[in-house]
Amino acid sequence: MENQQPSTDREVLSKGVKRLMMAIPFFFLGPILIYIGAGSEHPIIFLMPGIAFAILAIVFMYQGIQTILDSMFKSNKTR
Repeated sequence: MENQQPSTDREVLSKGVKRLMMAIPFFFLGPILIYIGAGSEHPIIFLMPGIAFAILAIVFMYQGIQTILDSMFKSNKTR
């Protein structure tokens, strides 16, 4: 018997890569806004969006990596 290795689902893989690309701007904007907020007179204006962007970056990165791993390792039965 042949053990056929399941191929990568390219559609799901592209969704994962798109999520990773969406995380890149948040990885830069979050720390920049947090840094600006730490040195300003009214820090809440910059700190709140900066913290939100940093959290969004982590969420998008996690979802993107999870989706890419699903495209590679999940079988057709579990998709």
